[in-house]
Order: sequence, then C-alpha cells, then structure tokens
Amino acid sequence: MKSALTLLAAALALCSSPAAGGKCGTQECGIDTPCCVKGYCNRNAMYCAPFTCERENSHAPDSCWQTAHCVDATADFAANPGAFAPIGAYRGDPGKAQYVSQFEPSNARVLAGELQLELVRQPDGKGFGAVAIGTRAVQYGTVTAVVRSGCTSGGVVSSLIIRNDKIGDEIDMEFVGADTATVQSNYYWHNELNYTKMVKSPPLADTTKTFHTYQIDWTPDHITWQVDGAPFRTVKRAETWDPASGTFKYPEAESYVSFSIWDGGSGAKGTADWAGGAVQWGRAPFVLAVKSVAVSCMYKGNATTYTPPPGA
Repeated sequence: MKSALTLLAAALALCSSPAAGGKCGTQECGIDTPCCVKGYCNRNAMYCAPFTCERENSHAPDSCWQTAHCVDATADFAANPGAFAPIGAYRGDPGKAQYVSQFEPSNARVLAGELQLELVRQPDGKGFGAVAIGTRAVQYGTVTAVVRSGCTSGGVVSSLIIRNDKIGDEIDMEFVGADTATVQSNYYWHNELNYTKMVKSPPLADTTKTFHTYQIDWTPDHITWQVDGAPFRTVKRAETWDPASGTFKYPEAESYVSFSIWDGGSGAKGTADWAGGAVQWGRAPFVLAVKSVAVSCMYKGNATTYTPPPGA
C-alpha cells in the first residue's frame, strides 16, 4: 500500500496551488484553497475528502469535509454504474457515489459491469496505477468483494484494503504477479510494517482469470479472512498484546475500504522481489476488476460513532 500512496503524492503535486493561512508543509492554506494534503493546498475532493485531508494543517478545523460513517450497503457496479465516480466529480455526498478514485488521472472506470482499475506505463517505464476508495468510513464490520486480480505479470500488485492512512492501521488482502494461485493476508498497527505476519490463502483457481469472493470480518476481538466462503486465517486481538509497550497492536481506527493496483516491480528490491520482479509490459493490459463490494457495519445499518483507539 505504501507504493500506492506515492501515486497520490505525485498527483497532488500536479493539481495543487499555493495559498495563505493554516500551515501546510512550507505553505499556508487560505480560504480559497483551504484543504491540506502532504504539503499542498487546494479546495477539491482530492484534498478536502476526509480520507486524505489533514484537518490540523488546513486553513480551519472545518475546512476538511466531515467524515461519513458506515451504513450497510452494497455497490453492484453492473446494476448501478453510478456507485463509482471520478474524484473530480465528487462533492462530498456519499449518497451520490459509494466509491471514488483517490487521485487524477484516476485510471479507474466502470466498464462492462465492473469497476476496473488499470496500471498504465509512463514515459519513464514505470507504472502509474489506480486507487478506488469508499466514501464512508467503517470501524468494525464485514467487507465482501467479488474480485479478479490484475496481476498477469510479475511486478504488478492488486489489493483490497481497509486502512486509516493518518493513524496507519490496516487490514489487507493482496495479490502479486509472482503468485496468481493465492491471495495474501496481513494487518498493521500504527504503520508498524511487519511483513513477517503475512499468511497466504490455500491454492485458488487462477486469481487473474477467475472472480473469487473475498471477505474480511473485522470485530473488536478478531479479524477473519476468507475466500469463497472458506475462512483461512483468524487473528485474535488478545494475540497482539505487546508487553514492551503495554499495548494491543491491533487495528482499531475507523478506516476506509479501498482497491488498488500498482507497480511493485519498480520499487525497492525487497518490494520488487515480493511482487515478482519488473513488470513485463508486453503482457498489458493490467486491470483489477471488482464486480461488487458489500459492507456490513458492526452496528447494523446505523452510522457508527467513531471511538478513537488508545493513543490515537
């Protein structure tokens, strides 16, 4: 996911403008461009949406759009193509779009009844991918997605992620071109990127050719990952106790569901080796496809009341 976030930083640099007001990196955000993200100020959804906007660094505390909390909902992209919108068209109403691209160019679209995210080659030979993120945050619940991976070459990474970027809590399922017969599961607490906790699913029919149903069940007590109705991993909160810090290192922060595709092959050696080496562009197109995604909130259809985790 770290490499996917660099795409956002690059896109922000193209779309931002200096302003005056609240401190944002070396800039100060003013009333005309009030929202801060990663040292840049602007007023559109790419900056003001709550999943990216830095409230403390923006022009005023209310410059960032308010967080829309979880309600039970299914996005079926064949039945409702409008469930997805490009970020440039989003105005902050989750009733208008359940998922949006996180940056521009978005490389994401609804086509043939699917939400499709594409990894595209740039002039420098590296890939620029796509992120589609939910417009409502969830703190505990079940996420179920019908997905076909886009990893038809080594180096390509596709993901289903529940993440809070600001705190660094994450639960994920990731696909790599080095292995099209499994999906990988992992979780992180406060950006402590412990890759040794990754666990693969049992062998699956080729994830780049077959749609499978992937599910993450996240409660205050456990996380369970499953594919096609078969659980393959459970982590209990009690198992995450860290005596040194006196903390359960367990994801608790209200987070956003997202899908992404990115070029792992052009990353650091460890990332590239994990992803399967350099992307073989002759095998393009690389398209992650999502037929549907359902979110069932722990609080059963009512907007959740966010409870900040200890130390947040």
